[in-house]
Amino acid sequence: MNWKKAIGFGVLLWVLMFVIVSSFIGFKVPESMWLNIGYAIISGVISFVLAGYAKPKSLGMALGYGVSWVVVGVILDAIVTMRFNPEIFMAWELWLGYGLVLLAPLLRVKKAPAMTPPPMTPPMGPQA
Repeated sequence: MNWKKAIGFGVLLWVLMFVIVSSFIGFKVPESMWLNIGYAIISGVISFVLAGYAKPKSLGMALGYGVSWVVVGVILDAIVTMRFNPEIFMAWELWLGYGLVLLAPLLRVKKAPAMTPPPMTPPMGPQA
């Protein structure tokens, strides 16, 4: 796993989500459960896109990216977001978003091509 991509994409994901949520708050869009679920889905989609750039080669590597992105998000939410919303970690929609972020890279693992049998060749040797 590339740690620069793991941490860098985790920070990028968090910054994008912070900007998106802050934009809705800035435009005074009324908060609702459906809006919060939408944020969770957006975080999963962004995670899926970023995983395409990370190119995980195995399920373990993809899970590593997902875990690292969740850890980065939790740390940054604890440092920054809690200043604006002290109850952030009590929102189940936040944890739904973290779950989608964790799982989205798994959808980007390239499947190994199916094994094809070797071509049929005539036996080598003297011919009668």
